[in-house]
Amino acid sequence: MLETPIKDAAQLVNLPLKVLYQLKRDGIICDPVSDADLRGLAMISQIWGKVWYVRHMMSPLPQVYRRKICLEPDISRAERYALSCYLNAKEGERIHVKDVIGKVRHYLKTSLTEEQVTKVREIAYDIRRGRRLDPRTKAEGTLDNAE
Repeated sequence: MLETPIKDAAQLVNLPLKVLYQLKRDGIICDPVSDADLRGLAMISQIWGKVWYVRHMMSPLPQVYRRKICLEPDISRAERYALSCYLNAKEGERIHVKDVIGKVRHYLKTSLTEEQVTKVREIAYDIRRGRRLDPRTKAEGTLDNAE
């Protein structure tokens, strides 16, 4: 029985490494990935991201929750804190990336890169313009256990 390291398996089946790590955390696959798991991942990769399948996977969920999934970014606790720094800023107030990085390091004892903070700043601008939902709040009618 041949086993493949998880990083190599992700490249072989053309799935995001993040997805394979989540499957491992959920106990669906092992690291290293077995031949049987690799065959299953190959099947998943055939349907991955195809709209028809995504639409049918999401159809049992309430419309509000589907909207939330599509519009909200998937961000970490530190990124949510950085987002709140931008969203809670007063009109015209300038917030510097280095200041946000310092606050995250001080209050959460973790670090963010400049790229992460820049991404969060763009999310904040989108939220203020109404192009995206605020991930800090729960939309009404969401399924808390569906995440």
